[in-house]
Amino acid sequence: MHSLEGSHFSTVRVSADRLSRARTFFTVLAVYFLVNIGVRLILPHALELDEGEQAYLSQWLLAGYGTQPPIYNWLQYLAVHLFGMSMPTLSGLKNLLLFGAYGFYFLAARQVLKDKRLAVVAVLGLLTIPQVSFEAQRDLSHTVAAIFGSSLFLFALFRLLSVPTLASFLLFGLATGIGGMTKYNFVLLPLCAMLAVLMESRFRDRVLDWRILLSGLVALLVVAPHAVWLLDNFEAASSRSVDKLISADAGTLAAISRGLRSLLLSSTGFMALTAAVFAISLREKLSTVMRADDDWSRLAGRILAFVMAVLLGMVLFGGVDDVRDRWLTPLLLILPLYLTLKIDAAGIDISMPLKRLWVTAAAIMVIVPLILFGRVAIDPFTRNYGYVNIPFDKLAKQIEPELASDGSEPRPVLIIAADGHLAGNMRFNLPDTTVVVSHQPAGMVTTAVSAYRKAVFVWRRSDGTMPDGFQTVFGRYLKTQGLEGLSANPVILRFPYSWGHEGDQYPFAMAVVDLPD
Repeated sequence: MHSLEGSHFSTVRVSADRLSRARTFFTVLAVYFLVNIGVRLILPHALELDEGEQAYLSQWLLAGYGTQPPIYNWLQYLAVHLFGMSMPTLSGLKNLLLFGAYGFYFLAARQVLKDKRLAVVAVLGLLTIPQVSFEAQRDLSHTVAAIFGSSLFLFALFRLLSVPTLASFLLFGLATGIGGMTKYNFVLLPLCAMLAVLMESRFRDRVLDWRILLSGLVALLVVAPHAVWLLDNFEAASSRSVDKLISADAGTLAAISRGLRSLLLSSTGFMALTAAVFAISLREKLSTVMRADDDWSRLAGRILAFVMAVLLGMVLFGGVDDVRDRWLTPLLLILPLYLTLKIDAAGIDISMPLKRLWVTAAAIMVIVPLILFGRVAIDPFTRNYGYVNIPFDKLAKQIEPELASDGSEPRPVLIIAADGHLAGNMRFNLPDTTVVVSHQPAGMVTTAVSAYRKAVFVWRRSDGTMPDGFQTVFGRYLKTQGLEGLSANPVILRFPYSWGHEGDQYPFAMAVVDLPD
């Protein structure tokens, strides 16, 4: 009997050793991301909201692009100009960044864990965060960048604290700068991290080291191009974000109550599944793990505590009353690593918990692609269509003959779209044609029409109802371009939805106008 039990536990440990190998884990992870790319290639090639934004903005390399920091836009610009505009280019960049984020998270964990096998546990924990495993795959380009930036920052932070060389200080500055260029709220993470470090006597000297000034200098150099742009466009760049976070009745008891409720629901939604999965996986040793403590777990716990305290302060005293879960992503990403550090401090046998976590992670790796595919595959039955069902490609084919030149007029054709999502899809399908929006994103210069011989105006209603009239949609734009007297003969075009129910159609409006010399 004892020999059988011993054999069983020996087998479990051998299996756990295999599952904790970095090569095994990253092979599985690479396959997972390739599957997600494959799913996106199978689905209709109409773009999601953020995909459309990236396709549109990839026409220009600028210091700023509106209400979000520009690093994802820069990477997308580079990818498009290297590999061309295509779905593999758009989806490939996103999944490559996510793969890199998991990689840096793994390196961050290995930097501080005594039992290096636990690094895989920390990264498996990322898959249990819905905003990381599902929402980032569905869309949310800038959140993907923020996940990457936070993982890189955590690696650089723990590298600096454990191996305080000059290279570590420079890497820390680089990571901080890159993170700050992913999402503006990222700046709270370095702030909370520094406060947590100052409270831990073992690490305090790292922050007080003169080389931290070099870190700051490197970070400033990274953000400088966008920071200069932001100084000139601060109101335009921040107004939309402020409107989302702060309502007109900010500071009232009703607003504070909404903010507290929003913070509670968002933070719970972000952390609950991860906490539950770890608790179930560790059920026999949960009390031991919860009581365990060491320098690294205290540091990670304090970072989380400071993040929540700052968010609470923003609700109580800053007027913030709408805290969204994706806004928390770069700030609370350290949660799985914190729980893993508690396991490490407890010194327990991880064989069985690791197997349970792998089962959960494997299930998530199967479920996420199935949901991404299934939510579109059922559309012919539900008739509840999403962005990827809209037949932008058919509209582009209708426009294509208008782009041909007869040789007598060297000036090209300009496509003018009424919204950014439509513009991005036109650029995706007609990548050699300049596409602009009638209302450019905040801080971007409006393109002059004088360099073009013809304009193709396209518009629609996003809900698929009948489009408004030409002057209603473009009247203000025509006035700013000095084209008030421009006449147009709009046509309504109806095309069947991609993967839609037979007979269901989506209407667009189009007008082709010859521009004056």
